[in-house]
Amino acid sequence: MTRYRDAGVDLARSDALKDVLVREIRSTWGEAVVPLVGGFAGIVRFPGAPGLLAATMDGVGTKLHLAKAAGRLADAAADLVHHGANDLLVHGARPLAFLDYLAQARLEPADVLAAVRGLARACREVGAALVGGETAEMPDTYLPGVIDVAGCMLGVAEPGALLDGTRVRPGDVVLGLASDGLHTNGFSLARRILADSGLAPGEPLPGGAGESVGEALLAPHRWYGRAVLPLVTAGRLHALAHVTGGGIAGNLVRVLPEGCRARVDPAAWPRPALQRWLVHAGAVPEADARGAFNLGIGLLAVVAPEEAARVVAALAAARETVWKVGEVVAGERGVEWKEE
Repeated sequence: MTRYRDAGVDLARSDALKDVLVREIRSTWGEAVVPLVGGFAGIVRFPGAPGLLAATMDGVGTKLHLAKAAGRLADAAADLVHHGANDLLVHGARPLAFLDYLAQARLEPADVLAAVRGLARACREVGAALVGGETAEMPDTYLPGVIDVAGCMLGVAEPGALLDGTRVRPGDVVLGLASDGLHTNGFSLARRILADSGLAPGEPLPGGAGESVGEALLAPHRWYGRAVLPLVTAGRLHALAHVTGGGIAGNLVRVLPEGCRARVDPAAWPRPALQRWLVHAGAVPEADARGAFNLGIGLLAVVAPEEAARVVAALAAARETVWKVGEVVAGERGVEWKEE
């Protein structure tokens, strides 16, 4: 006789863990949530109809390996929520609900609880309800000790406030908002460089301000909503681009209409110490660095030239660090780098 537990899946243990998580999950619920007992989906009332539903799906990725080793799974899980909220923000949408996916070969209660606490904390921060998801135990799929954290962020946008890049024009200014670190991209490369460097995560970051390499690598994925949403509501932005996989050029091109070409000046902002060290220690070609890392820019805003100074002032007042990093010109749709 082969029981489910013998095959590596302990349902009773999983159910007991879910009971522990309920308090954290329900702490994110507001009036918009329709509570269901044993529901197969999270149900949220659609406010402000007629509106637009926005949805995005992503995972933390290999940053999780560093976070788990450092005992900071909650922080890495929070990064995922911020990532999803930023993906909605660039279209003018506000976060509404988040669904998660957590998986291990064998569910470790401490890991799962830490991840859900991080998700719940970030959901409260961005104003999203954590309405449920999936917790999977798959011994034949995941390596022992590894956890996978992914999720879907849902949001709403008013049709008149939707940002889709169609307002971008030649002459527009491209502004770059500082990141807090690598955010959630480039970690496969970064981890390889760290392993080959001989430095331990607890050692000081070369060229840094006293932080360790591990602390710099695990810097949070910043959420830009508090500073940027008022500008979206006021109609002062032509487009936004979240700098994730593909780097600055790979994401900026996504909001450019035909006939518009962006020129980015890499000398317009200082490259952070972590990213300087990664490129130096790994002898990373510049093209690879630009494609793998955000180079210190987490969000790009495209604005009319007459609005640029006011937008910069508003962002600075909201405690964002911002630089003019480029411009939009007439030409073939794409992004080019200004070289010396």
